[in-house]
Amino acid sequence: MTVDFSKLRRVVPAAIVSLAASVHLWERQRRQVHFSGVHECEILGYLQRMDFFKACGVEMQESFQRWESKGRFVPVCMVTQPIDEMGADVAGCLAPGGEDYEHPMSGLFDTIAYVLTEVGNNIRQHSGGVGYAAAQVNRQEGMIKMALADNGMGILKSFQSVEAPWSMSTTHAEAIAKALEPRISCKAGEPNEGVGLTLVGEMVSIMRGWLLVVSGNGVLISRRDGSRTLEELPEGAFYQGTLVAMSFPETAASHYADHLRKAKIKSGLLHPGSGRAILEP
Repeated sequence: MTVDFSKLRRVVPAAIVSLAASVHLWERQRRQVHFSGVHECEILGYLQRMDFFKACGVEMQESFQRWESKGRFVPVCMVTQPIDEMGADVAGCLAPGGEDYEHPMSGLFDTIAYVLTEVGNNIRQHSGGVGYAAAQVNRQEGMIKMALADNGMGILKSFQSVEAPWSMSTTHAEAIAKALEPRISCKAGEPNEGVGLTLVGEMVSIMRGWLLVVSGNGVLISRRDGSRTLEELPEGAFYQGTLVAMSFPETAASHYADHLRKAKIKSGLLHPGSGRAILEP
């Protein structure tokens, strides 16, 4: 297996975490993986700073000085337990100071921590594989970009493993759509089972963000105008595991509590007007 970097000019978090997960899978399958054209790659420094090669177990000399990543990006990291701590670490990097309740970035911190925790828990509980995460802030565009990918069994097979009746005659794309529905889970008996990915999807939509989910040969795209489409990868293409990538405006993400409440209402998990209290003297 040879991966050629010579013509690579641009990359997003979704690409580097899914490739890192794939490299880990190939090595686990005892397939020889070779990187070629690395020194001809125009964005070699970026890939090194994002710790992509390090995540793939490749040691490489760096010709640049590393600067603090806080407030700018989160290098590729393995999704590990405890997930809550990982979510807080990523949120603390992208929204420094936001762990303090009254800090201006507290809402952004909470949004990022919530999304990373929910998707990270799905990876740890359902995939049966190894996951990676990465994120960055594009200050010029005012956008947050995050991605998590694993090399596990994928969404469809995860449903089939618990013998969900509908899963035996459906496609990978249809299984992704089903996973975004409320109360659809492949692990029974958990608190709030089957709502994590649902609420993440709804929150991204409310923030007028963009969501991509790839599993098997299935692709779900949720666009900033609220429209969703199901597609398939080109013939012969197949992603072993699940990729969840998203981008959303930094300013919109600061309204965490309001967006989560609206997401629960849209998903039918909360009735409008509930959850409020009136305090009287």
